[in-house]
Amino acid sequence: MTQRMKVSLAAVALIAVGHIGVYALPQRGTGPAGNVRAAIEAANKRHFMDAAPKADAALVAAVYTDDAVAYPANSEPVKGRTALQALWKGAFDAGIAGFDLITHEVESFGDTAWETGAYAMKLKDGTVVDRGKYVVIWKRVNGEWKIHRDIWTTSLPAAK
Repeated sequence: MTQRMKVSLAAVALIAVGHIGVYALPQRGTGPAGNVRAAIEAANKRHFMDAAPKADAALVAAVYTDDAVAYPANSEPVKGRTALQALWKGAFDAGIAGFDLITHEVESFGDTAWETGAYAMKLKDGTVVDRGKYVVIWKRVNGEWKIHRDIWTTSLPAAK
């Protein structure tokens, strides 16, 4: 696996969560747990943005449901929390040390929500090695929002 593929795989998982900037778009369906968008943004910050500088793949994996599936660009689906932890460990081992995630939209319906946004994956020196967009389906499990389906794709041109 090339360095670019490793970095791209890492970016895919990381873009699903973690927000540095947030657009103030309206949200529907906040439900009894309070503001769904705020809860999702907090989960993204804790499990992606705060975890990346520490290369804490276990903390990233903890935001996923037990039967979560991620669909990284240029890769087969990654199924289950253990496999997702390995995916993110690979991203950190490849040099990913930071994520910028910007939520564009969040909408919820009962215990399900979807989020769209943009991401950037960075090295320790701040160099952006991947950027793109994502769609995440969240599930509320025991009162906590968890990522159930995660798909992202790079906006960079294909390697030649």
